[in-house]
Amino acid sequence: MTPAPARFADRARRSAWVVWLVGVGVYFLGYVHRSSLGVAGPTAVDRLGISATELGSFLMVQLGLYAVMQVPAGLAIDRWGPRRVLLAATLVMGSAQVAFALAQSFPLALVARALLGVGDAAVFIAVLRLAATWFPHRRYPVLTMLTGLVGMAGNLAATVPLVIALDELGWTRTFLLTGLASVGYAVLLLRPEVAAPYRDAGAAADARAVHRPVAQVRAAWARRETRLGYWTHQSTMAPGVVISLVWGYPYLTDGLGYSAPRAASQLSLFVVANLAASFVVGPLAGRRPPWRTPMALSIATACVLAIAALVLWPGGRPPGAVVTIAFVVLATGGPGSQVGFHIARDYNDPGRISTATGLVNAGGFVGAMVAAVVVGLVLDVRSGSGATTLLDYRWALASVAVIAALSTLAMTVTLLGVRADVLDRMNRGERVVVATVERWWDRAYRRVVGRPRPSA
Repeated sequence: MTPAPARFADRARRSAWVVWLVGVGVYFLGYVHRSSLGVAGPTAVDRLGISATELGSFLMVQLGLYAVMQVPAGLAIDRWGPRRVLLAATLVMGSAQVAFALAQSFPLALVARALLGVGDAAVFIAVLRLAATWFPHRRYPVLTMLTGLVGMAGNLAATVPLVIALDELGWTRTFLLTGLASVGYAVLLLRPEVAAPYRDAGAAADARAVHRPVAQVRAAWARRETRLGYWTHQSTMAPGVVISLVWGYPYLTDGLGYSAPRAASQLSLFVVANLAASFVVGPLAGRRPPWRTPMALSIATACVLAIAALVLWPGGRPPGAVVTIAFVVLATGGPGSQVGFHIARDYNDPGRISTATGLVNAGGFVGAMVAAVVVGLVLDVRSGSGATTLLDYRWALASVAVIAALSTLAMTVTLLGVRADVLDRMNRGERVVVATVERWWDRAYRRVVGRPRPSA
């Protein structure tokens, strides 16, 4: 007869997919809420009587609080577990959407988006913790990819379907329904706590981490690899987030003169391209660790070039095919940003994984927040009291390209430092996570920073 603990462990492993699916459902709904302004922005301007800067401030506050709450969210998950945190998150997000549906003024709507950012902050980290503790280590890259795919499905639901809902049901009923869906989903999370089958390896370290939060954050950030994950996430993800969540739709409709259905279809294509790229980038990142950072750096550079093409195209009106290609390139940033999470998991102790993941996840949203605000400011300054023109949008997109280029530069410099550290450890005969071969750029980096190569 099989001992009771063994039977329990077997049942827990068999229910792992159910646990993950329930958790990732919260992420799907969170992405619908987060992405809703992508097509509802112009409606919000008319309904609330706000400016471009104020519209951008919705995303700034939402993503700003999302980024600020990343580390507290990671510590909360370590202390109370992902199920309880996800339960609180779905209730907070649902309440925020209901408040947004009923808001008649800019301050109330801004508070609702702020509350949404707070609730959304813990969801992705909590789902990744479920993947880390309910599945073997080898499945973590695949589950990270699948989690991203579910999020993109939520993004897709917030494009054409949301436009149709806004046209047919109106603002209030559309956002009421999405908000109540999150509140109702909380029922699935009302179950007794079950011990995860793969949590023991880091349980003791996690318990210690809860009581030393400041030390945990400092220790995680002190690792150059965590900072590499931060800049990787920011440089790859931020440009696409700014385009897909708030400014892509106005650029297409007000700037290029696209109809609402055509603009929504373009954003839907963005989501489809993101999904397709996930099936390429995700498996390669999982199976070919040495390819991770080169892929991420290539994607970040391509995103900068894509925005530059939209800005610098003669006359400012690139053909539809060029716009589509640029959006497809920007869509690869989402899957590319997952490389940052692999780096955080590989180079941090078990007790710091959630904290390090939170720091990495903050990178992309800090960059997106800054870029969204800058775009709104540029549009307001250039347009004054008049309507925005295509030239105004070109200047605004140029500011996004500059911010993305600076993040990519920071990623490159940090990557060279990490490579130098790895080469030093290899030279001393120490074990490394991913072996590195010295290249000419490594020698150039050492000369520039005055870091001599140690003798063998």
